[in-house]
Formats: sequence, C-alpha cells, structure tokens
Amino acid sequence: MESILTKVVNCISRDWVDKSVEATWAYNTTSKKTNRSTPYDLIYGKKYLPSIEFEYNTLRMAAQLDLDVTNAQQVRLLKLNGLSDLRMQTLLHTEVIQLQRKVWHDRNIKEKDFQEGDSTLLYDSRFKDFKRKLMTRWLGPYLIEKCHGGGVFQIRTIDEEGITLLFNGYNLKLYINLCIRNNSSI
Repeated sequence: MESILTKVVNCISRDWVDKSVEATWAYNTTSKKTNRSTPYDLIYGKKYLPSIEFEYNTLRMAAQLDLDVTNAQQVRLLKLNGLSDLRMQTLLHTEVIQLQRKVWHDRNIKEKDFQEGDSTLLYDSRFKDFKRKLMTRWLGPYLIEKCHGGGVFQIRTIDEEGITLLFNGYNLKLYINLCIRNNSSI
C-alpha cells in the first residue's frame, strides 16, 4: 500500500487521503506473486469485475427482474464450494515460495564459530546509514562468556564493570589483538 501511495501522491501535496481509496482498490485487485491470486479473489471467492462489466446482468439483477436464477445459483454454489480448494492451493503455493526464499536466504548466511573466552567486536548498527571513510562501526573488544544455541552468545565487557549482554553471532566478529606483548621479551 505504501509503495502504491508513494507512486500516486505528489511528495509535496497532502491528498493521500483522497488517493487511499484508489490505492486500496489497486492493491486488492492486483494478482500477488506468492499466491497467484488477488486478495479480492481470496476473500470473496470470485474474480473482480471492473466497472465496465457492470452492464452485464448479475444474479441480483436477475432476481429483481424475476428471471430464472436457479442455474445462476447452482453455478455460484459450485464456485463457492471450489473456493476452499482455491484457498488451499494458494496456501500450499505460499508455503513453497516461503521455503524457496528461506533456502536462498540460509545459503548466504556464514556460520561463525566462536569459543568461550574469545575476544570479539560488536557491530554498532546505529552508524550503518552513515558511511564515512574513517568512522568505525565496531565496538569492543568483548569476551565471550557462554555460547547459547541458535547462534546466540553471551558477551562481557573487559572493563571493571563487566556488563554481560546477549547478542546474535551475526553481529560479532573475531578480534585478534596484535598489540599483546609477551612477558618473556620485556
């Protein structure tokens, strides 16, 4: 809906309220990729009829004009019975699409292997949008106290306070301190 409104409404004007009805209509009548049908089709069980098609006789008009509606009613009941099948097919297709997207996403995730006692740096997401040349986006170093399941790690600050925090391993990277001096060389 938001993308439709941003395309229709001028960035300066404030007529988005007037355009929201048209945007809702466009959203409800557009076929979606994941379920191969429109929201209107899933809710009401029938295809959307544009305004040009209102000149054809409908079931309501046939009932008002005392025409034979038994055939039309039977066709409508058959369509309503098929609606659950359509919804089930849509649900299965959506699950397949979601599984394909999950496989694609999981393929790009790199496993990070941290051990307890490792020094790590923590990614500071506050500066992800500010791309400056010399600005660091990593905080730390921190020590890993405990490795939980699912890529969650309990880290502790090195200073006197020793605050413990839980973070996802995706936001951590291994820190190798090159400035460590060996006591035997002093």
